[in-house]
Amino acid sequence: MFTYFNLFINDFYQLGILEGVFAAYCFYTFHYARKRKIQSWQPLVLCLCITLLITLGTYLAAMNSGLFVWIFSLPVLYYLLLGCKRGFYLSLLLACLQTCIFISKPSLAPFAALNLSLNMSFNYVGIWVIAHIFEASRAQFAQRLENLALFDPLTKTGNRLAMNHYFEVELVDKTNLFTMLLDLDYFKKVNDQFGHDVGDQVLIAVANILKKKINKGRVFRIGGEEFALFIPDSNQQQSYQIAEDIRMTLQDTKINVGDRQVSLTASIGLASYQHDNTLKQTLKTIDKQLYQAKKAGRNYVSTEQMHCPINLEQVS
Repeated sequence: MFTYFNLFINDFYQLGILEGVFAAYCFYTFHYARKRKIQSWQPLVLCLCITLLITLGTYLAAMNSGLFVWIFSLPVLYYLLLGCKRGFYLSLLLACLQTCIFISKPSLAPFAALNLSLNMSFNYVGIWVIAHIFEASRAQFAQRLENLALFDPLTKTGNRLAMNHYFEVELVDKTNLFTMLLDLDYFKKVNDQFGHDVGDQVLIAVANILKKKINKGRVFRIGGEEFALFIPDSNQQQSYQIAEDIRMTLQDTKINVGDRQVSLTASIGLASYQHDNTLKQTLKTIDKQLYQAKKAGRNYVSTEQMHCPINLEQVS
């Protein structure tokens, strides 16, 4: 460890033992991270432990030991492991603790108090600012990459990769999950009649409508004019009401693009999630229902359980 032998030389045996324990914990965390996904609390525990050890070291040791220089490395560690928000607060906490320690010391010899205070303040703040700017820039760049990878650039809905991640990772409980496949009827005519620029604006408007209607679910654009919608924690009647509401809203909405008004309808396939089905199997099931909706004349909601009683008064 960074001060392990130095602490024993200065007779700080208890703190040296704590550092030995911390070193063992670091090795444990390293081996844990090689085999499993690291938990969010583990980097925080590491940062808090090393902060405690360095703070105790600078409090107990004389200034000529040079242990205080380790505080300059901590803001970088905080921001790399914890991100901007936690990194900022921990850096601020460390600055306050170290200021209190230096004030409490009877002497800062062999250093001149004013020179040490000014140099440490400027260096610490400089490293803190650099770490913050670097991490903020890195986080923004990572977010842009994630947006490019997971979101449809036109409609700002998720793409197929995002849908797969949502289904496999985020959607832990699929017990009462209902899925919907929506296809805009005769959308090719919109592109042919008004042009692709108008068609793009129509898709954006439709995506915004879908996102408003799916309050607790997710919307993904998986084809040119095809959207997949996931409604967790629902039931047959509620999900059918949502699908029918979407269908009627699209039917009644005049989408204004410049001086043009575009009207369109949608065919919707709806199905409940079957236990242990993969995403591919789930999409295959609702695709069959979408086919039935188109076969029924389009502008229609088809569900595998249409024989189940549905209160149509609540739908209207």
